[in-house]
Amino acid sequence: MSRSDYYASPFGVAFSAYMERPRLSRLIARTFWGSDIRPYYESMAAVAEAPRGGTVVDCPCGAGPALRGLAPGQSVRYLAVDLSPSMLRRARRRAEARSLSRVELVEADATKVPLPDDSADLFLSYWGLHCFDDPAAALREAGRILKPGGRLVGSTFVLGGSRRRGRLLVKPGRGDFGRPGSGDDVMRWLGEAGFAQPDIRSSGSMLYFDARLRRASGPTRPPSRAPSR
Repeated sequence: MSRSDYYASPFGVAFSAYMERPRLSRLIARTFWGSDIRPYYESMAAVAEAPRGGTVVDCPCGAGPALRGLAPGQSVRYLAVDLSPSMLRRARRRAEARSLSRVELVEADATKVPLPDDSADLFLSYWGLHCFDDPAAALREAGRILKPGGRLVGSTFVLGGSRRRGRLLVKPGRGDFGRPGSGDDVMRWLGEAGFAQPDIRSSGSMLYFDARLRRASGPTRPPSRAPSR
């Protein structure tokens, strides 16, 4: 089963349901992962802080839980990107329910987002890195798309913690999880993608990050990987 199909399964329905309900998510995160998920919801305030007329990329957007951070009529371009058509349909319904008319839904891989270099002000990467075969490539793609000084906010599951939780997490190529890394891995991937001094918070099996792309005067940015047009 591909990960795109996986999210069209009953798991995808359940995932969408509880991620839209912070209280239920807190209970599940604490019970199964020994983690505090509140920083995830708190970090969505970054959407409201995006500059007027700016571009926000939410990839992978899932069923659109981060849309709670977008206000109706907010003057930004918001691209919700996901490889799963099922998740995009749910995100569309969520946007409509919240009267969010500026949301653009894009079916694409997280390593091949159809945007030019230096085009986004904010990139959201929630709960995707541990799903990917090459999470470092997904962060490099975020670095390619963001403007110098642009902001990356995200979360992921990481290796470590109890053996029991490790058995739940580490199932490469099966279902939700691809190649999860450790906290040190995520720090290295961020640095290699051009992000400077990321703010990292860990809680149990969950890790949260907030980073800025280096300014043009800093070290060389990763090479362009813009999709062919």
